[in-house]
Amino acid sequence: MPDPGAGTTLGEAGGQVAGALAILYAVGKAFAWIINWRDTREQTRAAKMQAWHDELKSREDALDRKIEDRMASFEHQVGELTRVVDKWRLAFHLVAAELLQRDPQSKALLQAQRILSEAFPLNLAVPEDMVAALGQVDAARGGGR
Repeated sequence: MPDPGAGTTLGEAGGQVAGALAILYAVGKAFAWIINWRDTREQTRAAKMQAWHDELKSREDALDRKIEDRMASFEHQVGELTRVVDKWRLAFHLVAAELLQRDPQSKALLQAQRILSEAFPLNLAVPEDMVAALGQVDAARGGGR
């Protein structure tokens, strides 16, 4: 048994250094594992977030397409209904003009004209794009002779 008062031998010192290095190595590996675990967890979370973002983007795009299709359908329907109403209105004016010649005081015709005037007021304002187009026509004709 070694004497406690005597200094440590070279073998004992080497064993102590080796033990200390083994402990430091184990602690370093533990820190590396913890850091790697956090990085992996963060990467997994980021991947899940990206997948969620991609799914939301896909849903949003599909919803946008659906809304655009519905709007196009509505615009088409409104255009068709507008053409039908314009034809009915023209037909009424043709018939009303004929009937007003026979009975200029017809209350029913006067009331029908008043209803149409309220529903479709006469708008004498010329849209800006039409004003510009007419200006181009006048310029092409030589200044509106």
